[in-house]
Amino acid sequence: MTLGKDHPTMRTASLTRILAAFTAVLLLAGCAVIVEPLDVRVAPPRVTIQDVALITHFEPERGRTSAYSIGDPIAFRVRTTEDGFVTLTAIDPNGEVYVFARNIRVRGGRTEIIRGISPRERFVVTGPEGLHRVTAHFKPARSDETIVFQGVRGYTDWQLRIRLELRAFPRGDIVETRFTVRR
Repeated sequence: MTLGKDHPTMRTASLTRILAAFTAVLLLAGCAVIVEPLDVRVAPPRVTIQDVALITHFEPERGRTSAYSIGDPIAFRVRTTEDGFVTLTAIDPNGEVYVFARNIRVRGGRTEIIRGISPRERFVVTGPEGLHRVTAHFKPARSDETIVFQGVRGYTDWQLRIRLELRAFPRGDIVETRFTVRR
């Protein structure tokens, strides 16, 4: 038995081939073939955060979830794997960002207590009441302090500023801790 081109089986086979070709054209239309010379050299991406922790410990001296009253002294324990500099910034319950200290020198392999920007200028807790989140961000060298934290509001902008500051260095690390301010 011979099938003509108008037979339903032949029309289905033709339609299947046309749909397959159309599908292949659509799939290939989204592809681009790029030919590059073999000797092209691409600069490695700038990495600001490493998989290896440079800050191995960071918390308030009283502990990670400690509570303080307004006017209490506060200090932070920090331990790093190498010598460098730490900047401490925080965000208060209202979303306002503030700086504890910038470019505090730390020695690797030792737990250091940062009590203030100098022995004469100690950290003292101020308001508002509520949860304060603090980050220590580590750099192998001093930052030039061109990144401004004053006037920054909100967690996302705060973290963006920290990453912008770290971008100037081949490696860095960020660790967050917290404390609560009560009356």
